[in-house]
Amino acid sequence: MSEATQFWPPAPDLRRDVIRFSLNGNDFVGHLVAPPLAAGPRPLVLVIHNYQGLKFFDVDVAEYLARVGYVGLAIDMYGNTVPADERIFPTDVSKIADYQKQCFEGMVAMDHDPAAFRELLDAWLTQGLAHVSVDSALPPAAIGYCFGGMAVLEGVRGGLNLGGVVSLHGLLQTGEDPSPAKYGVSRPTVKACVNQYNTQTIVVIENGANDELVPEASKQRFFAEMDEAGVDWVFHQYAQTPHGFALPPTLGPPGRLFETADRRSTMSMLNLFREIFPDVSQNPVAHNASGTAIP
Repeated sequence: MSEATQFWPPAPDLRRDVIRFSLNGNDFVGHLVAPPLAAGPRPLVLVIHNYQGLKFFDVDVAEYLARVGYVGLAIDMYGNTVPADERIFPTDVSKIADYQKQCFEGMVAMDHDPAAFRELLDAWLTQGLAHVSVDSALPPAAIGYCFGGMAVLEGVRGGLNLGGVVSLHGLLQTGEDPSPAKYGVSRPTVKACVNQYNTQTIVVIENGANDELVPEASKQRFFAEMDEAGVDWVFHQYAQTPHGFALPPTLGPPGRLFETADRRSTMSMLNLFREIFPDVSQNPVAHNASGTAIP
């Protein structure tokens, strides 16, 4: 479980709220962590989980962002599809197959239906911007891991109100996977959806050079797509680095932490936030949510 308390000092003055709402017959629960209200309203940053769903690590990332000086909102993209108490990788080997199937069902339900994907992301933005701790005059940022990295790009394609996004070892195209059926979950044709790119969003991609889920052809298609749409993008590639490089081993096999890449990608994210939120000072925080030292 969470190891954040081992490398962060107590912060009882941080505000922590649970946000709940329902959409299209599904129930969603997110966790918001904000600096003390006395600090004044701050920019919102959505934190979007990997294929496992919202869990302790994503809430830790939201807290890291709050310690730095932003409002972190760890959002849930699966709802009841993957129950909140079934998102941690099993230690019992006999349960892994059912666990993987359930998580992939949640992912496929989103990434093969871009309209529903974008509608849910927009609903989370609305929920976050309505919170008393958030400066609603500023377009929010969004960061995501794996599935969440794909999600932030879908927000850009959907023209959502985002000032900047960071994809950490995320897939570059919605609904793609090397195999047509994984863990017993069929992958239907992606539903057609018109793109309305937000060309005011700065896109930052943090990618491992050895990420088998992001082949060269996928990169070239992404570059061409963003250029044609007029989107401002930056692509960082880390040598000899695999998929999952920013996730801690406490998540189970999906966590393949490479501290050098995790450190540099965290610093890249903070640099983007300095650019899009120039009036907000960043507090130094010695370690990020994975426990990686940050200068």
